[in-house]
Amino acid sequence: MDIQDAAEHAIRAWYEADGLPEVKTDGAKTWGTFLSVGEPDKFKGVCSDRGVTYVQGLAQALTQWLDNHPSPTAPLVSQPVVRVIVANQKGGVGKTFLSSGIAQALAEAGHRVLIVDYDPQGHLTAELGFEDLMYEDDVETLMMHMDGTAKGDIHDLLVALDGERFGDRLHLLPASDDAFLRDVVLSKVSFSEAALERALEPLEGDYDVIVIDGPPSLGLNMDTALYYVRRRDGELADRSGVLTPVWANKASHRAFRLLSRQMDDLREKGRIQVDYLGLIINAYDSRRGKLVKENKDEWEKSSSPPVLAVIGDLKEGREAADGEIPLLEYAPDSEHAQVMRDLAKELAV
Repeated sequence: MDIQDAAEHAIRAWYEADGLPEVKTDGAKTWGTFLSVGEPDKFKGVCSDRGVTYVQGLAQALTQWLDNHPSPTAPLVSQPVVRVIVANQKGGVGKTFLSSGIAQALAEAGHRVLIVDYDPQGHLTAELGFEDLMYEDDVETLMMHMDGTAKGDIHDLLVALDGERFGDRLHLLPASDDAFLRDVVLSKVSFSEAALERALEPLEGDYDVIVIDGPPSLGLNMDTALYYVRRRDGELADRSGVLTPVWANKASHRAFRLLSRQMDDLREKGRIQVDYLGLIINAYDSRRGKLVKENKDEWEKSSSPPVLAVIGDLKEGREAADGEIPLLEYAPDSEHAQVMRDLAKELAV
């Protein structure tokens, strides 16, 4: 479990307990975690009713929980490859920019990374200089490996990003022009939600992290990607999951609600857990007025998923994309590049 889940379980169990002994907290280090919406106020109310401080209430809750859930003596089992989708069905919010930048930063840090261009528009493939691969004839595609019609090895589709910085650790699975038919084709595939997982499974042993540049739409196409990044049996919480870039405007709030609704529906119907890793406010510029700042503040009030970064509306990302040069090659010392490195550290578990 992650700390937030453990704390919430502990507090809820504490509500049901009574007469717990006082816990010595003198000299303890400062500690904190996010709680779900409404939970802090409820916790404070119960503390007041019981006549204990908030620190004492939390100490009692956690002590009781740790006593009932001792640390396992056996080591954790081997964890699956980290799988992350950068998703938001609203176009233009920076999915490709973030997918590419985070993948580059992970590879720069020494991780073996596969980035999958899962957007039918193929912006990532084009911006990395491989647009011609999208239109090659008589070449198998990711879609063919998903629907079971491919005859060859999916490894043959991969291309490496050159550059000493990435050390042959960063590979791309390009988009293809048949990706626009994905929803139609998947509707005829048995257990279509697992189609992407079946296709990528032969590649997983070769990589530490797989980053998916998500489609700007909902539907079966998105379901397959969300299912792929679900929490697998024995996998730690918040290891794989969904990153969502947003803008500081109302349209992004509406788009986020739609994506969340689809995730909730998939969780319920598939009886799976899909973790939200966080939000990233992109292209933020406080000079655009009061409403922009208010929308940014509204995002940052959310405790789940948390805002992991606020990225300014700077030129380096656009220039790198226009020049078809990886961001960390084009502007390695830029603010954009440093944000990508910081985000990569969040994901490199």
